[in-house]
Amino acid sequence: MSRILICPHCGSKFSLTYSRAIACSGCGQATFGECGYAKCPKCGKEFKV
Repeated sequence: MSRILICPHCGSKFSLTYSRAIACSGCGQATFGECGYAKCPKCGKEFKV
């Protein structure tokens, strides 16, 4: 099961897997799980996880 996150900027709830698949598509670090950040699929803000 994927980790559930809450965006500190807009309060949106989403899974880390969804964030990486949608908002971070095209980023090699996110694809291979090497990134320590998440990007909110609603507002686009990036934050440390």
